[in-house]
Formats: sequence, structure tokens, C-alpha cells
Amino acid sequence: MAKPEELKKFYEDLNQEVINKGIIDETEDFRENIFTQIYIDYLCEAAEIEDGNVCFHEGRGVKVNGYSIAEDESNIVLFVSIYKNSPQLFTVAPSEATAMINRAKQFYLKSLKKYQTDIEEAYGAFDLARSIYEYQGKIPEVRLILFTNGTIRSTILETEEIDGITFVPTIWDLERIYRVSTSGAAREKIEFNLMELAGKELNAIKIEVPERTRISKNGEEIHSGGYTSYFTVFPGDVLYKIYEKYDARLLEKNVRAFLQARGGVNKGIKATILEAPEMFLAYNNGISATAEQITVTNDNGNSCVITGLSDFQIVNGGQTTASIFNACVKDKTPLDKLFVQAKITVLADQSQMERVVPQISACANTQNKVQLADFSANDQFHQTMESLSRTVWAPAKTGGEQQTRWFYERARGQYADTRSREKNVKYFDSIYPKEQYFDKLELARYENVWEQLPHITSKGGQASFRDFTIRLKKRGKFIPDQTFYQELIAKAIIYRRIRHIVKAQKFQGFWANIADYTAAYISFKTGQRVDLQKVWRQQATSEAMDRMAEIVANAVYSYLIETCAGVNTTQWCKKEQCWNDIKTKININVNSELAAELLPIGKPKPSGIGALNNPEKDLIEDIKIVTADIWFAVSAWGKETGNLPGFQCGIAGTLGRYVGWSKLPSIKQAKQGLRILSTAYSKGFITESFIKELLDRHHSFLDD
Repeated sequence: MAKPEELKKFYEDLNQEVINKGIIDETEDFRENIFTQIYIDYLCEAAEIEDGNVCFHEGRGVKVNGYSIAEDESNIVLFVSIYKNSPQLFTVAPSEATAMINRAKQFYLKSLKKYQTDIEEAYGAFDLARSIYEYQGKIPEVRLILFTNGTIRSTILETEEIDGITFVPTIWDLERIYRVSTSGAAREKIEFNLMELAGKELNAIKIEVPERTRISKNGEEIHSGGYTSYFTVFPGDVLYKIYEKYDARLLEKNVRAFLQARGGVNKGIKATILEAPEMFLAYNNGISATAEQITVTNDNGNSCVITGLSDFQIVNGGQTTASIFNACVKDKTPLDKLFVQAKITVLADQSQMERVVPQISACANTQNKVQLADFSANDQFHQTMESLSRTVWAPAKTGGEQQTRWFYERARGQYADTRSREKNVKYFDSIYPKEQYFDKLELARYENVWEQLPHITSKGGQASFRDFTIRLKKRGKFIPDQTFYQELIAKAIIYRRIRHIVKAQKFQGFWANIADYTAAYISFKTGQRVDLQKVWRQQATSEAMDRMAEIVANAVYSYLIETCAGVNTTQWCKKEQCWNDIKTKININVNSELAAELLPIGKPKPSGIGALNNPEKDLIEDIKIVTADIWFAVSAWGKETGNLPGFQCGIAGTLGRYVGWSKLPSIKQAKQGLRILSTAYSKGFITESFIKELLDRHHSFLDD
């Protein structure tokens, strides 16, 4: 139970976030949409849903505020909101909550009878209603989720089956959202009794591994062990029933995010399920899972019977589990011959879970090996962005004198917290205007549309952020500098101006998708040669850019309307094919005024996460001064002694040849070269003082 004062502050911060985002989006007159999007983001972060789209519709006996359709079209979630702009905390009567959930259910039932004919085609709700009509017979379960910024006392919500469709209602009120937002695990625990849920218990082998402490070579104390592993076999129908009830909540948060980023179902797993289910146990590597606690009976030495699981999370085997579920639902596959081996680990010290889970996932030999990406906003990239936003002054806008800063909210609630601590709030607002606040989801959107990935941003804020993070990790260590920061703000200014222009066209529906595609198309047609530094200096776009944006936005809107006959527009916008078609089938030339503003061809493009920052440029320049003789000698030494792996010996030889060709190495080659020199220097093979200076100057890259 949250403390009253904490819940009150959370309520106030939430309301302030709605107001702030309303100012940015210029939609203060309809804050319920913004509130719905914020709650969707919370549930995405908590791994409760994959993504979500806002689409308000209200009619006689029906209401819906948004929806989520799985990419494989296996399930639908409807959102309905009770939002009140009240200065004080308020409660929602259970009867009001139940009635609102029923209105969402009635929207679904009406949609099965062509309700889309009563909705204007340009609205998002038309697409939703049409999708429901077209998917009928394929969707066995519909989740109805009520959002409210009020509190609701404990309410019993009954699951209801109508015409073969099971409606599962859920309430996310202020207190439940607060619990999730303040929980370190950012999710609610999954607890169940196997007999009650699936009608079966699991025979298991139990291995207890005591904790062990040892001292490493450098004197560091290392702890390992301290866990119990249970080895068991899940009958296919048991795993199906668990997934049916808890869905993607079963998947450990980062693993689930990774699977969403990849998309698709493993064809090999599916083929085995459909064609040779009795061979599944032999062919599949099974699942690795964790639990906070396992309830057992018949505990006899190393054998026991598992009766219940608490905080059960699948770390490896998400594809396996989801594939079994989908095969049963979509292909009506019987599961009586299918079995899945499993290892469930319980740590003695649960506080070590965050450290151990990634290691389990990274090391497990699974059919679909998971390379975990760090989706944290606490890494150095985001910390540096936060620091830059607190120190870099933006130029005064044309005709003004007041310099301001943009406020990067690295973690949710920072803006409200920082503002509330200021003695002079009016002064704070003059330095950090509310319209110059942005968060990590928006940062990812600005970068992704500029990198011409509108189909990714159309998947929702969390999916867009995941994709950006994965690309950032693949890029290698990247610390943003002031130039990157300034040009990121320029991209924000361009995108927000485009969004304003799109809204002014009164397109009615899917304006966010239109804005994404418009910004990406302008990036594409200009070859990313827009002078971002000029946009930064002026803190505004040019009239020529605005005219181009209006023309492109109308063309994108027309194209989407024409190509979405029988297709959900929002779902279509998530497809890469949609973006490829727009690039080839819409042909709008850059107007002469905008062309005159572009950077000359051949001049370095503005920065992005793919561009080199200053430390990387310095490293390449320093690596360039190492002589060819040194590189060739190090390559030969590495082969003879085995001190360098084969690929590094090859890179050393390549760098030696580059010296003779006067060719600069790539940043990846330069970083490997630095590691090669470090090994050779530490082993005493090279002793030149300038190599030592080079290693000292660029030591941070050795930690990549």
C-alpha cells in the first residue's frame, strides 16, 4: 500500500506530465489521449503489453481510447480510460469502472458486426473496428484494460465468454501504476499453483549449490554459487496454460524486449511442433527460468515434486514458449505428445537477480541464442546527454534575447522533481520552458526518423527506444559531444515543426505516423544534408523547410489512405515495405529555396550515433602514426607466440598495409589496433615511449 503523501506526489507529477506533453503536442484541449499514451508507456516498460496505439472513440454505449494488436495478429488488447483533470486525488466507484470496461467490450462486439461503417474512415477507431471484424474467428481472447488516474478499491472482475471469445478485464488505477513505476523489477510477480492452473504437478531433480568465495589474482573477492536449480520437464499443455494466463509477462524483461525487437517465430521450432511433436524434447534445448520461490512436496534428497512457483520468469526459451502457444491457438495443434525440458534456478540472495539473470541468458546454449542489450537509461550515453542538457545554452530565438536550455528527462519524473525543488519556479521555467522538455522515447524518435526508420517509430515509443538502443550498442562505445547534442536538438525542432504542420492539415487520424514518415522522407530526399547547425542557431526551421513538409505530409496522407483498403493503417505503417513503397512511389523534389540551404555535397554529414565523435577521430589520427614495421612485427609476433588471436594478427597486417597506402582505418579497426598495441606493450614486445603515450591517451577505449 503506497503512503498517502507518496501517492499524492505521484498524482501531481502525473498530472504535470500530461500538461507538459500537452504543451509540446499542442493538444491541451484533449489531455485524455496524452494520459492514455503515458499509461501505455508504463505498461510497455513493465512488460505487460508489446505496444499500444491511442485512438479515441466514444458513441452510444461504447468507448475505446486505444488498442494493441500483436504483430502476428494473435491477440488484441483494448484500452479505455477514466481521466479527470482534478487538483485532488479522487476515487472511481467500482460500478463506474465496470461500466466503462463494459463499454470497451461493447465496442468489440459491435465491431464484429461491421461497426466501422458508423465511424469516419480517417479516424484510427475505423481501422481498429475493421481489424476486429476481419480477425473474427482468429482471436480467442481479448484483454480489456481500464486506465484511470483515480484510485479504485479492490474490485472483482469476472472473465466472460461470449460467442467463443473470452473477455479478460483488468484495471490499472493510480496506485497500481505507482507500484509498478517504483518497483525495482518494474513488474508484478507471477505466482501460481500448478494443480489449480494446469491440473498437473512436475517431477523434478533438485541440485543445491552452496555459496563459494574466492580471491582473484588482483585481490578482488568473488562470490559464486548460492542457488538451487530444479531440472524438470513441462508437458506442452502445462506450458500452454501458463502462457495463456500470463502471456509475455512470463518473459524476463530484457529478454522479452529482445524478442520483440527481432520479431517473428522461429520456423524450425514451429515445424517440429506441427510435424513431429513427439521429437520436440529431443530436438529443442528447452527453457531456462528463474523463480523467487518454488513450492515442493515429496522432497526426498535430490528428487521432489514442484507444486507452485513464485515470481516465475523465463530467461531463455521465450521463442519456444510463444511458439507452442501460437501453434495451439492458430493451428489447433494438440499438445499431448509435446514435452519441454526446463531448468529453474532459485537464488538464495534475491538481490543478486539483476546480476545473475543476464549471465544465465548470455551463457545458456539455446536454440535462439539471446544477446542481451542494456535497455537502461542509466548508461553513459544517457547520463552524458542529461549533463549536456543542463549545461549547454540554446541560442535566443530570432528577435529575442533570452537564452534557454532544453531539459532531457533521462528518467521518468526528473523534470517534475527538479522543478519542484526550485525555490524560484518562475525563473526555472524561463530557463527550461515546458515546450523544451523531452525524454528518452522522444530522443529515440528524433534519431530514428532522421535515420529513415519511420516503420520502427510507428511501432510505438518503447519499440523505437529498443531499436535505437540496440543500434547504439552495436555501434560500440559512443559518448555524445556538444555537436551531437546540438544537432539532436535540431532534429527535435524539425520533427516538432513537422508535427505542428501535420496537425494543421486536419487529417483526423494517424497524424503521428504521417509526421514520422514526413520527417523521414525529407531526410531521405535531402540526403541528410539539412544544415542542422543552422537550425540549432536559429532554434527554428526555415520557410522553405515548412513548405516542403506540408507538401510531403499531404502526399504521405494520400498514399496511406489509398493503400490501406482492407488494411489497418497503423499496422501497415509498422511494415518496412510501407516505407520502401513511399520512397519509390512518392516523388517530391526538394524545392529550390530548400536546396539552396542544404550543405554542399562532399561536406561531412551532421552527426548521429553512426558518426564519429572527437575522441574517435583523435584515436584514428594517432593510430595512423604507428609505422608499418611495427604493425607487421606485432602481427608476426602474435602468430608465433599465440599472444594474439588470429583475427587480430590479420588486423595488424591490414593496418600495416594501410600505412603504405595512406589509408585511414575505420573506427572498429582503430579500436582493435589499440587493443593489439596494448597486448604487445604489456608483454614487453614493443617498448616505444610514444606507444605508451598513445595507450594512456586513449585508455577509455580499452574498456569498450
